[in-house]
Parts: sequence; C-alpha cells; structure tokens
Amino acid sequence: MSKETAIILGASGGIFGVAASAIAFLVAAYNFGFGSRIIDYAPSQVFGIANFIVLGLGLIALALSMIGIAGSVVARTEKKKGAKLMLASGIFGFFLLFALWIIPGILLTAGGIIAMRDIGEEMS
Repeated sequence: MSKETAIILGASGGIFGVAASAIAFLVAAYNFGFGSRIIDYAPSQVFGIANFIVLGLGLIALALSMIGIAGSVVARTEKKKGAKLMLASGIFGFFLLFALWIIPGILLTAGGIIAMRDIGEEMS
C-alpha cells in the first residue's frame, strides 16, 4: 500500500508544483504588462531585471515539478530511482524557491521518503 502512497504523493506534489510555477508566471506577466509590483518576493528593481528573476523562478519550479512527476512514474517500476528523483526535486525546491514550494516540497519529500522506506523493507 505504501508504494501507491508514494506514487500519489509524488504526483500530487508535482501537480501542485506546476500550479506554483503558473502563479509565478502570472505574477511575472502582470509585472511585465502593468509595470507594478504585486509581491516583494523578487529583489529590488534594477532595469526591470526583477521580473526576469520571478520568471526564472517559475521556470525552475516547472522543471522541478516535472522531475517530481517523472519520479513518481519511475517509482512504479524502479523505487530507488523514483525515490531519489522525488527527494531531489522536493529538497532543491525548498532551497531555491522558499515560500513558493512549501506544499509541493512537503508532498514530494514525503513521497520520496516513503518510497525509500519501502526499499529498506524489501531488502530486509
């Protein structure tokens, strides 16, 4: 049962990560279009570069969420590789994206830990 739990947690974490990246893209698009600042998440405005930083964070979130979804798919056949992918995307997201990655990071990290625990139980 925990194999399915790891897959579900990884996939849902990836889906929430895609939603988080969509939010970052919308914030960057709004800032590009209207020239205002919605959030103070980006660094100070220097020649409009802050908008590109938010856009870059959205791209990083999208890539990490795709890696998490790929990890949940791979975990069906090869648990160790899938667990490593989910853990890597969850942990790197916490370090790189902070508040944007709280929910996806928790779900992906939990899915990776559960998949790793299953590997340990199969070996013993």
